[in-house]
Amino acid sequence: MKPLNEKLILKDATINKVQFDKEWFYKLDDIAFYLKEDLSEVEFIFLPITIDGEEEFVKCCSFDDIIRARKEFK
Repeated sequence: MKPLNEKLILKDATINKVQFDKEWFYKLDDIAFYLKEDLSEVEFIFLPITIDGEEEFVKCCSFDDIIRARKEFK
């Protein structure tokens, strides 16, 4: 399992992210690709993210959601 550091994923330009209510949310597909893991069990919400100049509603998850799911499904 690849180690996960929130400061590193905040700096990673390949991971789309949005700040909502003082918390960062990450595009679930980008995180799954970054970790090369199946994250289908991670809780998510749909949030608007601007990707290539267009706003899209995509599945997003918080850092805590990712950590919780990785611990449960080890």
